[in-house]
Amino acid sequence: MTAAGVRRPDAVARDRMLRVLGVVPMALRGSRRAPAAAPSPAPVVAVVSVPAVSDERMALLLLLPAGSAADTRQQALLRAAVACLPAAVQRAPWLEVDAAVPPPRARAYLAFGQEALQALGRALSAAEQQTTCVIGVEAPALLLAEPTRKRSLWRALKTLRRTLAEAD
Repeated sequence: MTAAGVRRPDAVARDRMLRVLGVVPMALRGSRRAPAAAPSPAPVVAVVSVPAVSDERMALLLLLPAGSAADTRQQALLRAAVACLPAAVQRAPWLEVDAAVPPPRARAYLAFGQEALQALGRALSAAEQQTTCVIGVEAPALLLAEPTRKRSLWRALKTLRRTLAEAD
């Protein structure tokens, strides 16, 4: 079969087929349709300056592997992911992991990839790890490469949403 002989389904048929298969696309590239509700862009932070001693902790911090904040597809995935969280934490700062700079204190962390989890494990004491909500998920690049792993991200977000609701 040649590429010229393949008929592409229209947008409605494609959406119906994806729903039947249980696939929910995060974003359609090259789509002529307007997005349903574009989430407000979250600030992409490379380095967060925080005082050494701080009593006030932010609600949520997203820890990313190095280089993730620069990729537009990964940014879109992260924006779509935090859009399902409560409005108060949808603008949570993103921080790329840097071995030299420990992450600031937060009540909850969403760590993408092993690199972010390891950096968080080095930065937090054992007592802080017991009292803080730390949720680890796959790196954004891996989530985009293998869409079946997005289910684990969704489960983590549901857990995080429930944990943040209990804390308030």
